[in-house]
Amino acid sequence: MLPMSDDKQDIEKMIGRRVENMKGIYILGFALCWAATAGGVYVGVTVYPWAYPLPSGLYALSLLTVIEALGFFFIMKITGEKTITAS
Repeated sequence: MLPMSDDKQDIEKMIGRRVENMKGIYILGFALCWAATAGGVYVGVTVYPWAYPLPSGLYALSLLTVIEALGFFFIMKITGEKTITAS
């Protein structure tokens, strides 16, 4: 059984890191995700130009960038929310 304690630091140690303290990880993850998307589009346009022409690649990159940015926006919105404490 876990010891009963109301101290927030004890609870944080049991649960792990809070999401408010992980913004750097989320930013790095978004940057790597976008780099992988851009790399995939680059390979598709240069290696398979007959199947993946440049206008199609640019459209895919812009659309996927918007989708990734929306996801990143919601992640950062959630990490910025304040915790609700029971009174």
